[in-house]
Amino acid sequence: MKMTSVSESDRLRFVLAGLRSAGVSMMYQDADLVIRFAVNLPASWPLGGTLEGATDEAVFTPEHASSIIKAKRSVLETGKATTFEKYRDVDAKRYWYLLKIEPDTDADGKVVGVLTTITDIGDMKYRETVLKTLLRELSHRSKNLLAIIQSVASQTARHSQGLDDFLFSFRNRVQSMAQSQDLVTASDWRGAELFALTESQLHPLIGDLPVRFRMVGEDAYLFPNAALHLGLALHELTVDSLASGALGPAGGTVELSAEERRNEDNPAQLILTWKETYATPQQEPEAPAKPRNGFSGTVLGRIVPQALSAEVRHDIGADQMIYQLTIPDSQYELETQG
Repeated sequence: MKMTSVSESDRLRFVLAGLRSAGVSMMYQDADLVIRFAVNLPASWPLGGTLEGATDEAVFTPEHASSIIKAKRSVLETGKATTFEKYRDVDAKRYWYLLKIEPDTDADGKVVGVLTTITDIGDMKYRETVLKTLLRELSHRSKNLLAIIQSVASQTARHSQGLDDFLFSFRNRVQSMAQSQDLVTASDWRGAELFALTESQLHPLIGDLPVRFRMVGEDAYLFPNAALHLGLALHELTVDSLASGALGPAGGTVELSAEERRNEDNPAQLILTWKETYATPQQEPEAPAKPRNGFSGTVLGRIVPQALSAEVRHDIGADQMIYQLTIPDSQYELETQG
């Protein structure tokens, strides 16, 4: 088999192509920091033609040239390589580069020049910026979640009959928040769908949704804050219903409905209604009874409405119970129907 020889010019061309592909540039300077050759420097840099015989002022902006020259002189004096990052702003866009400056020595070990390798690290800096943004967002959301847990712990303790009662209720409520948090996390912190959130809250308490529980209307996409707080409200509504309502001794049906209301005078609002219709009347008051006190009443009547900037209606009658939230559009969105 005949081997094809590769000329030195071809070898150099291949090397330069590899450097361009990798986003790497190289520059060699003598002991006086005069540029003897430079290859593959970024096209956006103000080179003005050949650099042979020029200095760093012809390559780098004034704000960076002085620090780069100082670093190269240190390499010439100490013989120790150094690495640092620099950026260039071109047309309102920032480009980042990693500069690695290494000494060049002669046969006697004397430093006679410096070789600078310049690597485009724009993608790395972008990922770094995104990561920092995500970490700040995670820190912010974690603080909010811890504040909610602290409030839940405090309110649960205030309305508990003893340690066992506190531990039982608190664990269930933390588990409720964990269910909501799982949905929010799975969506990359964008939020959770209303009906999926409802199922996740009811399943640990009653298993698969029974026939007498149904969900109708708009399956709104809840933003993270709304998902976490509505999850807690749905948990309390379910616990109350199992204790004394339609899912428990009263029997009957439960309907969760969601409908967006729009008009010219007001922004869009989501009307979210939990309605229980009892099979067995619970009382015969002349007027609807007030919601009961305790943690459940605090969550449903104050904590959740305040967190969502929502209006609340909570009516309990002999034959039915209605809990309704009027939620502003800053807390949800609806998928566009196409």
